[in-house]
Amino acid sequence: MKLPSDSLNNMIAVKLFTTAVLALLQLFICITVFAQEHNAPTHYSEQQKQIIGFEIARELRCPMAVNQNLFDSQSQIASELKGQIFLMLEEGQSKAAIIDFMVARYGDKIRYMPPLNSNTAVLWLLPLGLVIMVLIGGFFFIKPTLIVSKNTQDTSHD
Repeated sequence: MKLPSDSLNNMIAVKLFTTAVLALLQLFICITVFAQEHNAPTHYSEQQKQIIGFEIARELRCPMAVNQNLFDSQSQIASELKGQIFLMLEEGQSKAAIIDFMVARYGDKIRYMPPLNSNTAVLWLLPLGLVIMVLIGGFFFIKPTLIVSKNTQDTSHD
């Protein structure tokens, strides 16, 4: 029994549509589970709270002190932010949730290692560009001197 081509095309389209809908549902479920795990309160021991709190304080920059992280800074705002970190740990917040909170409040500048995005692209690409320019400049500077020294060696042997 042969099916007409229109009927076959409709069956293929329905199967593709069904597959696409199922794939989107699976993706949605995975994202939902990840979001729940990401924001799920965690119960830490006192030692874990101290270790995680100090890690976070070392990873975040003090908004007031120049080139100091929260852990090393003695400014009033650093003390308040360290208190906020430990309060959030008491509430069971994860390290990622606490850092996300601080970034939402102070922007990516509070991180010592900001993510690569349109606002921080210069921070990441400028050093790389400078290294590439130095290498290219060094190549163009050294190459002529090597050619000149090779020519002088060739003429001195003649």
